[in-house]
Amino acid sequence: MKPSVMSAALAAALAGTTAGSASAGQYLSGDFHNHTTCSDGSTNVEVLTEKSLSYLDWFIHVGHSGSGTRDCRVSDFLYQADRSGPTHPGLWANTIGDGPGTDSAAIKGDYNSSTRGYDTVERMWRWQSLQEYNLPSIVTARELPGNEDKEAFLGLEWVVPGHEHSSNSISAGNYADVPNSDAIAQFEYCFARNSDDTSQGGGQGWTCELSDEANEKIKALFAGRPEEGVADYNSTLVDGVNIDDRGEHVKSTAGVLWMAENYPGESFSVGAHVERQGAFIEDDDEGFNVEHFRDWNTVAPEVAFGFESEPGHQAQANRGSYHAGRPTAGLFTFNGVGCYGGAEAAKPGENFDGEPITQADYDELYNSYYPAEELAMYSGDINKVTLCRPGVRTMWDAMLSEGRRFWYFASSDWHSRGSFGPLDFEADNDFWPGEFQEIFAYVEDYGDDPAVDIINSLRSGNSFSVQGQLISGKGFKFEACTSKHNCATMGETLNVRAGQKVTVKLVATDPKGANNSPYKFDNPSLLQVGIHEPVNKPSLRHVDFITGVVGKQFTPADEEYFNPLAPETTVIAKNFTYEADKSKIKATYKFRAEEDSYIRARGTNIPAGTPNVRDMDGNPLPDFLNDNIACDDPDCPPHVEGRLTKDLEAWANLNFTTNPIFIEVEGGAKDDDDDEDDDDENKLASR
Repeated sequence: MKPSVMSAALAAALAGTTAGSASAGQYLSGDFHNHTTCSDGSTNVEVLTEKSLSYLDWFIHVGHSGSGTRDCRVSDFLYQADRSGPTHPGLWANTIGDGPGTDSAAIKGDYNSSTRGYDTVERMWRWQSLQEYNLPSIVTARELPGNEDKEAFLGLEWVVPGHEHSSNSISAGNYADVPNSDAIAQFEYCFARNSDDTSQGGGQGWTCELSDEANEKIKALFAGRPEEGVADYNSTLVDGVNIDDRGEHVKSTAGVLWMAENYPGESFSVGAHVERQGAFIEDDDEGFNVEHFRDWNTVAPEVAFGFESEPGHQAQANRGSYHAGRPTAGLFTFNGVGCYGGAEAAKPGENFDGEPITQADYDELYNSYYPAEELAMYSGDINKVTLCRPGVRTMWDAMLSEGRRFWYFASSDWHSRGSFGPLDFEADNDFWPGEFQEIFAYVEDYGDDPAVDIINSLRSGNSFSVQGQLISGKGFKFEACTSKHNCATMGETLNVRAGQKVTVKLVATDPKGANNSPYKFDNPSLLQVGIHEPVNKPSLRHVDFITGVVGKQFTPADEEYFNPLAPETTVIAKNFTYEADKSKIKATYKFRAEEDSYIRARGTNIPAGTPNVRDMDGNPLPDFLNDNIACDDPDCPPHVEGRLTKDLEAWANLNFTTNPIFIEVEGGAKDDDDDEDDDDENKLASR
């Protein structure tokens, strides 16, 4: 194996990887958002790690920050520990503590408890379970026979000040001779908004300040923006920590900068199900706006390098658990992808013309599926509702159009199979990590610290996300070239001369045979357009290449810093259609580069124009429209009640999404000595 050189890899990531490097690695599948009994999941850490590695090549266990009553080493498939009395054997108070109603020395930090019936049960702060109880179970699972080529380590689903959640990891120590997770434990203590412990890590002396230089960077970024919190982060600390952090986006930004300062190359923070809580609300803890991702990426681009716009909970009736019942509703999934990565979002409280939202705006976009009164009731403030519509001018593309190296990821968000047991094939809540969604990240070789290699791979942008085994990681290629000696792949930058021809190629393998779906009857979505194909044997039918022009990077002084809608120069450059039973998919697009740009790809098993699923341009439609599609096959499972919903909807409508390739134009004359013909040439025109 090649030794891992963290500093060199990090330097390359910060500088922006350029074309021309040789590669001999492979795309390895993984997941970094999931839950166990450490928070609100149903399985213990060892069981989930072992099960996940049966599907995946790498796995990062997370789970919410805060505190909990259940022992992470004990599975609780039916959630009995949360529902029963204080003597349940799966509670920390009874496994390591002195029983209900006591303040046990083994449970550290400030005393914290929950009421159970007529008694109290002590809660363990999450930093302690991270530091003392999670990693040993992961190490046991990753060292089981058959996992010699598999890797697993520890992360955290951060409950974020001012927002909802983020998938994080600080891998320091996870592969040490004596493995430890002290770093991620201290981060949780310092920056989780649902952690109110002030014990400095049970007497370990933990404090949470930034360096003076980093704190000045925070102060400068938030000058004149009081709605985001106290700009002088360090001044908010009392005995080294700030637990008065409601609505404190400033503290969240300090958190990602703290990771960058203290654990460069070993940490990441990727916003989780970022649309689910809608818009940001001042003095509250709800959603993210585009400016919040820009803030994180500005201060710590090597840590805050992406978002999870393709959420888990894909088997729920409201796919991704996105629905009007969220406090700032209006954001729905589009073929399982949130609005910020899979559709177009207006500014909160406005329509796409920049005017206040009206009933007519709802009727146009949602066909009265959710009445405006219902949305207003749930949101509490209709001015904070965000409208979404099909299209490619996504929030993600708005970030890419600034040249930000900001990547797209998917996740399982595993908790349980809902009303089904963990060994059932059906689900109405979650899929196991890797059962349905996979991140394929490019890893050349594992060195001395595989966790660092995986984080470097995620940071590089050389990754793509897939649903339902639609395509394979084997043989995958997405690259832009001017010659066989000058190519760039996802996350990299292709340097070209003005007017030089660029050829973009996608090569993907459409696996034959059945995927992981249990459903063998014809896909109800495809039956609408006369296609008979089993749900469990999907074929890639449609691919889009999406391009955008890259301009200046905005600052808070620019109005566009707060605009989630990408420029009009963001377009579908070319689309491709395929017949079923084609094992190797190829797509080629040529253009002459006239300005800095990027290109990304997406694909699906659903043809453009399929009612209730895709518009005529191939853009995904809101997933609630799937309720209009009947499932009347005799084998249709009872739990979907004759409609395309829940896990069946997820297996029926699949996609893959690549990260972008950047093209940077330098001065110089046109190069006409290309050795390929121009039959398929398309020019990326200035707009």
